[in-house]
Amino acid sequence: MNSATAEQEIHAVLDRWTRAAGKKDLDAIVACYAPDVRAFDAIARLEFRGVEAYRKHWEYCLGLMDGEMLFEIHEPDTTVRDDIAFCHFLARCGGTDRGGKEQAAWTRGTVCLQKSGGRWLIVHEHYSMPFDVDTMKILDKLEP
Repeated sequence: MNSATAEQEIHAVLDRWTRAAGKKDLDAIVACYAPDVRAFDAIARLEFRGVEAYRKHWEYCLGLMDGEMLFEIHEPDTTVRDDIAFCHFLARCGGTDRGGKEQAAWTRGTVCLQKSGGRWLIVHEHYSMPFDVDTMKILDKLEP
C-alpha cells in the first residue's frame, strides 16, 4: 500500500471518529480505538489504559453537554510508515451546555494508529491545552 492510500484511510478513521463524537455515538467512537489504547486526554486523569477504561471516560464526557458535541480537526499532518502512523493537528472541541451556550476551546491533538487485520485503529491519543506558567491557568481562549 502506498502512503497516499494509507493517509486517506487514516483520515477516514478520523472523519468517522469526529462524526461519531458529534452525534454522541459511543459505540462508533470506541470502534476507532484498539483494545489496548493508551490515551492522554485533557480531562480528568493523566491517562487511560485500554478501550473499556477510555469508553467509560467518553461516556462521562458525552454527558457533560446537552446538545451535540463539537469536534473539528484542523490541518491534520500525517506520517505513515508501513503499519504505523501518527497524525497531529489542532482541534476545536466542546459542545452546547445545559443553558444552550456553546462551550468550546482549541486543543492540540496527536493520534497514533496501527494497521491490524486490515484496519487502522488508534493505539495512542494525546490531547492537551497550553497553560500560563505564572498563574497555572489553562489558556483556553487561544485561537490559531
